[in-house]
Amino acid sequence: MTILTLGEAPIEIAEGQTVLAALLAAGVDAPYSCQAGVCQTCLHQAIEGAVPETAQIGLSDAQKAQGYFMACVCVPKEPLKIIRAGDLHDRIDVCVAAIDRISHNVIRLRLEPDQRFAYRPGQFLALTAPGGVTRNYSIASHPDVDAFIELHVRVIPGGQMSGLIAEKLARGDRLQVSNPTGMCFYEGADPERPIVLAGAGTGLAPLWGIVRDALQQQHRGPIRLYHGARERTGLYLVEELQALADRHESFSYRPCVLNDSESGANDLATAVVAAETDPTNTDFFLCGGADLIGRLKRDLYLKGAKLQRLRTDIFLPAA
Repeated sequence: MTILTLGEAPIEIAEGQTVLAALLAAGVDAPYSCQAGVCQTCLHQAIEGAVPETAQIGLSDAQKAQGYFMACVCVPKEPLKIIRAGDLHDRIDVCVAAIDRISHNVIRLRLEPDQRFAYRPGQFLALTAPGGVTRNYSIASHPDVDAFIELHVRVIPGGQMSGLIAEKLARGDRLQVSNPTGMCFYEGADPERPIVLAGAGTGLAPLWGIVRDALQQQHRGPIRLYHGARERTGLYLVEELQALADRHESFSYRPCVLNDSESGANDLATAVVAAETDPTNTDFFLCGGADLIGRLKRDLYLKGAKLQRLRTDIFLPAA
């Protein structure tokens, strides 16, 4: 067996077992979410030993050089000495400023950080509640417009974090957030090129920040935002988005409701692929579940969309 050391505590890890699995089996309260090497919630740092390259895919060169890796996909070939993810990132204390239900299953959570919190609209963070429960949420606010950090939390039956937020959290309560991460933001887009933004459910959260950022930076190309839901009750921020469209001629908003008795089926992915724009010359921002994003990327690529112009924020359920 390869010996894994967390700080000074030795932990045995079986052949073929991931670092995260070994930590959890040993009773260590290690944070994690997607278990697919995507969300980076389980990020740890190796201070001794070699980390497999497959555990560092998607990390920056600086992170790799410092030994950062995703514990959920790290299967070490030799002894590793690591430190906790909590020791890697500065955690920022935040206070709950407002908590509102904005649809039947979405809560808008506004947090006031105790110190400066720099981010780009569309990035995501890890939210940690008392007791150590940690989940990733996309940031819906804009740093130049809002004095708070806004998150949109989908309430999931039996969900550990969403249940806590829906049933126990109150104004004035204290939480922690990680530094922001993610590459799905407006910066770097061509201001003359059309933009199409598409998201289902709380996939609207990062798009709400991105579209306001594009307008704030006076994007000159047309901007189209598509928000999908199974039922009309799944739509939210409808009035705010329509008001934004009324104020900006270049911006249009289209809700897509799959089960709509009035207009018939209105599939989000179909609507986006059929958008009145040239996919070969469009920047796409796609946010939502892995199945939806995978389908959109495939269909748009087949229509000529450039992969480097497909920016995504994939939502993965906690284990």
